[in-house]
Amino acid sequence: MKTTVEVRSTFHCSLERAFKTPILGDATLFLVGYGPVPAVERFTQDLSWGKPGGKRIPISAKNFLSKGGEIGVDEVYVREEDKYWKWGVAEFRQWSMGFTEFQGELFFTKNADHSVNVRWVYSLYSKSRLAYPFHWLFGHIFWKGQMKIAIQKMKAYAESEAPFLYE
Repeated sequence: MKTTVEVRSTFHCSLERAFKTPILGDATLFLVGYGPVPAVERFTQDLSWGKPGGKRIPISAKNFLSKGGEIGVDEVYVREEDKYWKWGVAEFRQWSMGFTEFQGELFFTKNADHSVNVRWVYSLYSKSRLAYPFHWLFGHIFWKGQMKIAIQKMKAYAESEAPFLYE
């Protein structure tokens, strides 16, 4: 079963900076949590992050549904320079509410006015038909809520001079 959610924004910066920010910037500043979705506090084992096949381990904060700690394995699947990212979180190391994988995709389109349209799509996968209504609600309320906050924080980061953590 698959639940898909999407958010969009327009970044006023170079295409290169818009492209690099979400994956190569400091994601702890974007993934601040929302409702039961815990904030990401840091990443470990991230030496290969940012390249196809590159991995890292996100570490979450504690909240009322999360004990905190390692979330799972975050892996970059596709990097098409200045166009597209695809990555996923799997091998969950915390309670995942029945989800088996979260896959993110980012699409970038340069506009004539030198701004960049950013479309962020997340697909949340599970194998449970019984839990699908709950998963759909979780995705469209809480996961999308986190994404709305995160994309605005990404926009501010991209439009600033903040350094990238990865190359």
